[in-house]
Amino acid sequence: MKHLSKTLAAAGLTALLSSAAFAAQVERVRGTIDKAEGSTVTIKTDDGKSETVDVSGAKFAWVVPSSLDQIKDGVFIGTATKGENPMTALEVVLFPESMRGTGEGHYGWDSITDQTAGAGAKVKSAMTNGTVKAETSNAPKVKSAMTNGTVKADKAASGGERTLTVSYGKDGSKEIVVPSGAPIVAFEPADKAILMSGSKVFAVVAKDGAKAEGKLVAVGKDGLTPPM
Repeated sequence: MKHLSKTLAAAGLTALLSSAAFAAQVERVRGTIDKAEGSTVTIKTDDGKSETVDVSGAKFAWVVPSSLDQIKDGVFIGTATKGENPMTALEVVLFPESMRGTGEGHYGWDSITDQTAGAGAKVKSAMTNGTVKAETSNAPKVKSAMTNGTVKADKAASGGERTLTVSYGKDGSKEIVVPSGAPIVAFEPADKAILMSGSKVFAVVAKDGAKAEGKLVAVGKDGLTPPM
């Protein structure tokens, strides 16, 4: 029974970040916390709107700085990428063991800021979550996607780049080049106390008419802006 409970919990987390989980109702909200009252948080979004989200059933996480050398064998990661053959990471998120399996798979994401390029323009992306085995490579940069998964890390390629093979599900895998300029962050489990005015936030929200239900709320620690 204990194993079944863990399996069901992992299945729920796996669906959390995937657009397929809520069909057209899922949204990813990025912005700054305006205020937190009771069971809701109001977010001033990056596009100038105001979004009030019910977080009574949400999971919370700090977003903290990390580094490429923390991507070791067996680590579960998520990465938004651009392009194909190979895909290039726009950012990488390391998940704690308690969040292993979150959003596992490869699926479409939305446009995010490309911090690996000088201009920092927004580019279309995809997401891959899975288990990673790192290799060496100097691959060109291309269009984006997101990958979350468990990581096996290897040595860095010249110029600070690394190639990670991210595996997910039974047979799926993607090779992803991580350039030296890609932001590397980690999730740290947290609670509602992280909802402080002025903090940068990334939230996965399920919409049902006028109701916005938060599924995951990730807040940048010490002024950090979540890159995903």
